[in-house]
Amino acid sequence: MQQQLLDHLGELEQVVDLLKATFVAKDELIELLATSAIAQEHLLIVGPPGTAKSELIKRFALYCRAEDGGYFEYLLTRFTEPNEIFGPVNIAAFREGEGLFRQTERMLPQAQIAFLDEVFKANSAILNAFLTILNERIFYNGSQREKVPLIFAVGATNNVPEESDLAALYDRFLLRVWTDNVEESLFGELYQRGWLLEQERIASGYRLQEQPITSTKGLQRLYEALSQVDMSQVAAPYRTAVRQIRAEGIQLSDRRAIKLLKLIAASALRNRRMIANPGDFWVLRHVWNDPEQLPHLQTIVDPYVTGHSDNGHRAERLLAQIEAELQGLALGQARL
Repeated sequence: MQQQLLDHLGELEQVVDLLKATFVAKDELIELLATSAIAQEHLLIVGPPGTAKSELIKRFALYCRAEDGGYFEYLLTRFTEPNEIFGPVNIAAFREGEGLFRQTERMLPQAQIAFLDEVFKANSAILNAFLTILNERIFYNGSQREKVPLIFAVGATNNVPEESDLAALYDRFLLRVWTDNVEESLFGELYQRGWLLEQERIASGYRLQEQPITSTKGLQRLYEALSQVDMSQVAAPYRTAVRQIRAEGIQLSDRRAIKLLKLIAASALRNRRMIANPGDFWVLRHVWNDPEQLPHLQTIVDPYVTGHSDNGHRAERLLAQIEAELQGLALGQARL
């Protein structure tokens, strides 16, 4: 492996370690963030508000030097207007007969990393534009077709969408992860780290000023290296794994099955390997359509991951913990 790639991987690992040291019980989410960033595939976080989603993504973006207009964050509602996401209309140009164009500086069409909170609550005008931005990295600005520099987007929602008109957008998020409030046994650790964060906010005036560790250019070079990863050793077991997942009634289209190969290659690369192995299948735990499918996916995926020690840093949750989280999700939905 080239030294330049090793350097970029080392920088990204520093980002991961810092985030893990800052946030309690978010290791799996942080691993998914780093792997999704390399693969340039989008990640959906499902869970209740107040679980540090925004803070985590913002710090990741700052550590990756995406602060000057390269990071976009917004909480969406059904009243959110397109100009809040894509930029205001250029009135001067419109009056001069140059057409209807938006000023997209520091808005989503110019972002490299984006966090879209309550992403499924946006109205249809915004949702339709999301589809082309997330899938094709294209924004139609008036009559112009503009390329979007988006590396990856993280969406967040309290509940998995059930409406059929949201299925296409839901499908754009290749991986889905459930996150919840920290369990009681870890509250002491949450107390300590949380107070340190609050002290930092007080000192900085609520403006994060983290020093960058790597760059979005570094992430782009890692992405380009994915094409060099040898995937031949996982061809047969991956076919079997996909068949097992589909046999459980978990919808996994051919398009998603092929795109997931990038996540598997990204896992290999993060472990400083140019050859993928079944241990990299850990990402398949997060291809669920509904959180209730989590235990089934863990049962399918764990035998592939077991025995590959170089993937040992992955945050593997016990089945009992997943079932406890599902109970919490059911209780939360019952209160709605």
